[in-house]
Amino acid sequence: MSNADLIDTVATAGAAIEQAVAVFMLHPETYGGSIAAGYQNPLAGYVAGRGGVLGEATGATVSAVFAVFEPVGLAAMWDEGVAVHGAARASEIYWDQTAEFGRKYLSGAEGLDRIAALGEKLIASTPITALPLFAGWRAMPFAEDAPARALQVMFVLRELRAGLHFNALSLSGLTPVEAHMLNKGPGYTAMFGWPEPFADGADKKDGYAEIEQATNRRIADIFSAALDPAEAEELARLSTAALASLKANVPA
Repeated sequence: MSNADLIDTVATAGAAIEQAVAVFMLHPETYGGSIAAGYQNPLAGYVAGRGGVLGEATGATVSAVFAVFEPVGLAAMWDEGVAVHGAARASEIYWDQTAEFGRKYLSGAEGLDRIAALGEKLIASTPITALPLFAGWRAMPFAEDAPARALQVMFVLRELRAGLHFNALSLSGLTPVEAHMLNKGPGYTAMFGWPEPFADGADKKDGYAEIEQATNRRIADIFSAALDPAEAEELARLSTAALASLKANVPA
């Protein structure tokens, strides 16, 4: 497999994994689970749950790690969320929600054991330097059953790519708002808490493309160190199939 082909493969895998985990994170059922767990604001449950592996940090610290959210609002949601169950328990609750979502909506998807096995090879071999959320989630225990474990593994791989992407963004000169606008536009930018007017970053398209390329190049390095070309292609194919299965099974 050429380097260009490997980069295409990791981009395919990364996109499928990101979208599959986003189905879980953004679904009303997940928000309902956070409310059932005692969070009056489900977004506070999300922030405390996802960030809880960082420990009892300040809201400012967590907003720095989350990188692409409006920091004042993110810090407020963190403070609200950790006031309910604390940081460690919040991450355990969110991890259990991830597992249950996988059990409910991924069962029957192709190759779940292989997604877990190949993903865990990547996770175990990747240095954690400058990847705090990835480091925290990598230390969490995976579920034993294949549907739950596969989605949890995809969750950790998503944090890996996100962390590398955030690092590339921090070196690029683009603001988070410009990156959001160049990625998915104003609705997406607003979802992350940023107020209008939005700087569109139209003169920085090449810079955003380089962020994506730098992220994929680093992921390709990680893939090539842990997986052979056939395994890399298998993970991309099975992740894409898992995303399709989720979309077919999850109610709108």
